[in-house]
Amino acid sequence: MEDNQRDPDIYSLPFIIHSSYKLRMHVLFLFMIVMFVGFSFIPINDLGGILFRVFSLVLGIFFVYAWLYMGVIKKAYVELTEDGISLKTIFTSKKLKWTDIVDVQTYYANNNSFIGIISKEKMKKRRDNFLTQLSDLLGGKYSLSIPLKPFSQAEPAKLYATIFYTAQEKAQHNGSDEENVDDWVEKVNDEKTNDGSPVTALFKALLVSLACGTVYGVSIFVLQTNFIIIPVLGTMGILFTYFKSYQEKGFNIIIRFFLGILCTLQFFVALLVALLMLNTDLIEANGVWRTIYDCTVSITKYPEEYIAYYVFGTICFFIGTFLGYSSKTTRRIRKIFLHNQNGFYIKREKRFVSIYLIDYAEYNEKEEKTIIRINPNVCLIEREKKNILAFSIP
Repeated sequence: MEDNQRDPDIYSLPFIIHSSYKLRMHVLFLFMIVMFVGFSFIPINDLGGILFRVFSLVLGIFFVYAWLYMGVIKKAYVELTEDGISLKTIFTSKKLKWTDIVDVQTYYANNNSFIGIISKEKMKKRRDNFLTQLSDLLGGKYSLSIPLKPFSQAEPAKLYATIFYTAQEKAQHNGSDEENVDDWVEKVNDEKTNDGSPVTALFKALLVSLACGTVYGVSIFVLQTNFIIIPVLGTMGILFTYFKSYQEKGFNIIIRFFLGILCTLQFFVALLVALLMLNTDLIEANGVWRTIYDCTVSITKYPEEYIAYYVFGTICFFIGTFLGYSSKTTRRIRKIFLHNQNGFYIKREKRFVSIYLIDYAEYNEKEEKTIIRINPNVCLIEREKKNILAFSIP
């Protein structure tokens, strides 16, 4: 990594940094490798056990390759030149010119922070539909995403500032209309603030619930094992789809009740699919609809046989119904654990700090907010390593 810089807050070009892991990441990788490879040698010889052993071996081999590629050989890199950005990781190799950049953002996913870069070409091809929204959940709206954890030697704020200001400088030097670039950014922000429709959001969540329930049911029948991780991921997918499609302005218990039902529905669909696959002879004898009716009666009439599914389904119902619900009482409880400095409550979430200028118990996250944009180099922040000591907005 090069240390020459244009100023204290921006790296000078060309700049290149290779992947490197801290000691705890090496230990974690070695632990995952030993664990999954060890699972592959467990003497389980039925169909479910064999599939589990093969799956564990594949994961173990993948972690070996990822550890060697990213942490030992260090072949992954981020390179900033006068022409643009190059990113090479175990999964991708991409290049992007400075003049093609529309916006630079940071986001958090899969326990990792990213610098996401949106290009003009990506925005031109963008379509407002369900598949696009599903892709956005996985970071698909970014033409180039730089994971910060593998490049731990770079300072995240400085790397972000270098990309952001260099893109601005190149756009101005190239004669690009700054207002035109702002129009692109406004287009992205307008889409992010689109409230959407609760009916459409629930319908999309219904499709996700049916799909996850079907996959869950097939796995129950084929593997003869209840992989609870499937409905857990299904619940996450349902909630992500709903909140991505509809921006709530307040807590509506009726809408949330139906969302909770959809989170539970996948368990019923799974049991129904598994029972139908188990009773194909009844389908031939009595027909599909009669068999579906009989299976439904069996599920509701003998709940003790499916107690685990009822319990987890109930938990998912409450998660879907009350996730993010914040009452004045709960905020008063949370306020106890916030840092109070000179009458202001401060909440720290990793590298992000929220400072509440009013009583935290009176703060409603669902209400519309007035956003103040602070121009670069105006807000003064005093830091001691990673701790924020004070800030000043002249």
